[in-house]
Amino acid sequence: MKLYNWHRSPNECDLRRKMSSEETVIYLEGNTYPRWPHVPDGFFLEHYEPTQDLLSMVPWSSPPDVIVHLRKEDSAGDARQGLDNNTLRALGEALPSDTYLVTNQVTWFDWFAENYNWTNPGWHEVKHSARNNIWGGREERSDLERRAEERGLSAKDLQNLMLWSDWYSMIVAKRVIHTHSDFSLSAAHWMNTPSKTIQGVTEEGQLNLIDEDWMRNGETPRLIDRTDKELKGCPRSVVHSSVSSSARPRTKMLKNRGDKKS
Repeated sequence: MKLYNWHRSPNECDLRRKMSSEETVIYLEGNTYPRWPHVPDGFFLEHYEPTQDLLSMVPWSSPPDVIVHLRKEDSAGDARQGLDNNTLRALGEALPSDTYLVTNQVTWFDWFAENYNWTNPGWHEVKHSARNNIWGGREERSDLERRAEERGLSAKDLQNLMLWSDWYSMIVAKRVIHTHSDFSLSAAHWMNTPSKTIQGVTEEGQLNLIDEDWMRNGETPRLIDRTDKELKGCPRSVVHSSVSSSARPRTKMLKNRGDKKS
């Protein structure tokens, strides 16, 4: 099974058939799940709040109304729509001047600030820990290392704070517009924030934004419990059964509101 958020939405009948089969091992390759369930408005912040370390990294005094997240690809095999020059210009012209930009391509911070007065977190270097990719870092000494030393942190700890600062900014925004990325989609999902995915521009040069393929309005049954009418990408019916699983991630950048020791 392959589930990537930059691919088309999968055939959910095939997925349901595989997950309800008698197979004892199912190999999943991917970075997302076929449609996340609806949550109440503001759901995430009802259960978690930022730590003081995280708040110290947030560069704004009041949460942004509109955030644009532009996820620069890792390589040629990770191409994403909405990063061409025509789309970047269309974004700048269509969105308000107080738009806040989150991106791993740090050169876009200055470009959008100079041309459209957008604000940004001001990172000079962004490092992708999974692939060890670095965007920025044009100076001899790593900006991450220098800023980490000033804060008495390791470069990795500072990198994590920068990452969580960007995600928390999207958590508290009123609207999120983004290229394909579960980083921004997850933030919009857990707060039920209005969001759109950037698809580039139309033939007429108009900005093309679409509703989230991976999100669903209203309650979402588990994949194997969905009826034929509730499944997407398939006309046929399959036999299904029930399974149950749950998981709760943990992070040092956010604390549970019930944790008095944090």
